[in-house]
Amino acid sequence: MGLSACDRGEPMMANVPTAVDGTGATARAGTSGQTPNVTPMGTAGSAPSVGIPTQPNAPFGGTAAPAAPAGSGAALPVAGSASPMPTSPGDVTYHKNIRPLIEARCTMCHTAGGAMEKIPLDSWTALDPFKALVVNAVKTRRMPPWLADSTNCTKTRGDQRMTDEQIALFTAWETHGFPAGDESDFTPLAEPPIRSVATEPDMLIKSRTPFQLNPGVEDYFCLATDARFERDTWVYAMDMVPQNPEYVHHAIVNIGNTCSALGVLAENIYSYRPGSRTMVFEEGDAMLFPAGSQIYIQFHYNTKHATRGQSLPTDQSPLRLWTLPAGEMPKRKVARMPHHDMTINIPVNAVNQREGGSQSIGREFVGSEIIGISPHMHYLGQQFKETLRNGGEEVCLVDIPDWDQAWQLDYFFNPEDYIKVASGASVSQTCIFSNRPEDQGSDPTGKKFTPIYTTYGEDTRQEMCLGYIWFRTPISGAN
Repeated sequence: MGLSACDRGEPMMANVPTAVDGTGATARAGTSGQTPNVTPMGTAGSAPSVGIPTQPNAPFGGTAAPAAPAGSGAALPVAGSASPMPTSPGDVTYHKNIRPLIEARCTMCHTAGGAMEKIPLDSWTALDPFKALVVNAVKTRRMPPWLADSTNCTKTRGDQRMTDEQIALFTAWETHGFPAGDESDFTPLAEPPIRSVATEPDMLIKSRTPFQLNPGVEDYFCLATDARFERDTWVYAMDMVPQNPEYVHHAIVNIGNTCSALGVLAENIYSYRPGSRTMVFEEGDAMLFPAGSQIYIQFHYNTKHATRGQSLPTDQSPLRLWTLPAGEMPKRKVARMPHHDMTINIPVNAVNQREGGSQSIGREFVGSEIIGISPHMHYLGQQFKETLRNGGEEVCLVDIPDWDQAWQLDYFFNPEDYIKVASGASVSQTCIFSNRPEDQGSDPTGKKFTPIYTTYGEDTRQEMCLGYIWFRTPISGAN
């Protein structure tokens, strides 16, 4: 499982599970009586293409991403050449050397309909006014974002960072005046997709009614949807594209009769956080939405930076699902387990305060494989590390030495590095926080927050030390 590249394969036929509204009426793609907020794709209201991350913060600000370590798997060949470097720096052009990297690393966000559409990079014309800005962001390693350091940790799949050789291409391109070159020299990078994913999802799930945002508040709303499944439905990819990313702090998708408390209890199966991207499982893996289940979404809206009396839009941010055809079974079931420290207490002016704790892995996951982890902290977070103790061995799952609240990515491993869970296994978490004035986040207007005594909680000004650990378990009898 891992992060989707901007895979725009041939659209597949939608096989949409029957959804049932509150009256028990059913609807299926292409039929009348379709439930109003469960949209089979191919109809009006389709969401943007798969692979678009949803990252509301300024793309060229924030902290530099760590350099891609040797052996990290981050190196990529320059398209159209067996060597990553041209014969001389003066031979570097946009179409031959720079465009393949931008399209592979940047245009999933920087495109029309993407989270960074205000800085589009999906054509020479669009890129032109931002060339120097882009080169600076690449040279200083602020872009592309990838915070996990796999040097002494489990190797992550889909590492987006540029290698030193690739960064040198951007430097040479700038030095020689940003030449465009010949469009016929362009060849896309040969990056095999994790799994073939259609451009449009099979299901688009929204709250029953649009939610009216109100200025000057921070609150949580458990919004019911009309999505209830008549049959077991297996989902192999999912994401959420907030309609108002500047106001959506997070969203947690729940299966059951209500939303889970603090996002860590009950059946919460997916969460959007700033920086989230389309989640795509490996071939043969899928997550179960059981027959009779209903979807509730907990939205955390933060509009404190909006002026009281200001007119704000409504929000009906959609959950997008890609599903297996009816009757098709995966080989392995995907599930996740939260690990969190709810005892956080961070005084004003604390520096590098250590929080965290240990937790046993449930018996239901013994014999399963750990395939990845989704870390979560807020603005005061400095470092995050999760370690597995498994059958007498200690294994680092993820190490983020320089946390950035704006880029909360999901980190998944290469299949050859999946870890089989032994009986008695446990995980240990270390979260480092600082609470000085310079450590505070800021609202979208750029105004810095004032330090306050900080405890555990979901509010923007509270903190969390939370990691969702992802597992896959063989399904008995599956082919």
